[in-house]
Order: sequence, then C-alpha cells, then structure tokens
Amino acid sequence: MKNLEQIRAAAAVGIAEQTNKADASRLPALIIANGLLAAASFASENDGSKRPAMAVVMNGVAKHLSNDVFAIRSLAGCENAGDMIRALSECPDSSDAQRATAEALALIGYVKRFAAKQGDGAEV
Repeated sequence: MKNLEQIRAAAAVGIAEQTNKADASRLPALIIANGLLAAASFASENDGSKRPAMAVVMNGVAKHLSNDVFAIRSLAGCENAGDMIRALSECPDSSDAQRATAEALALIGYVKRFAAKQGDGAEV
C-alpha cells in the first residue's frame, strides 16, 4: 500500500511533465487568497485556452482529488477542473472544500518540485 506522499508524488510527476514551474508556482497563492473554486475557475477559464499550463495543473488536481483514498465523496468521478468546480459548489458540506483545498496545495507543492523551469523544453 502506498502512503499519501507516494500517491501525491506519483500524481505530480504526470502533471509536472505537462506544465512549467512558473505557472505551477502561481497557483498556491491564488488558492490561498481566493479559494480553490475561484483559482480553478481562473485557471480553466475558456476551457483552459487562456492559461493552458495552469489548466493542466488544475485538471490534474481534480483528477487526483477524485481518488477514493481521500474519501471526498462529492468529488468522486471528477475528471477535470470544471467537474470539480460543479461538485464543490453544489456540496452542502464545506468540510469537503476545506479538505480538497489542503490536498490541492499539498499536490501542487510536489508539482512545483518536479516541473521544469520555463525555457527548459517543458513549456506547454
């Protein structure tokens, strides 16, 4: 059985390959200042066409949070940031949003570690 750190690291590697460190580094501040839903909405605006690297990270976060390990029932089956936004905004229990925010910040921390710097050939 894998522990939470191993699960996060495995998810972050896949996300980091598709984004860059600069865009991943902007997301934690957005989440802390505005909340997970607002940050996800900002990153995936126009289906991610405005900020594709941020959209990749938020879509990866949504997919990661749908994992049964986290027991966030309202996020079961989420495939992208849009699904996550809908599920959390319709959920009557704010504890799901709090747990999702904490886990999203932990995952993005790993993504930042694994992502290449802009200009290192990993740009999206």
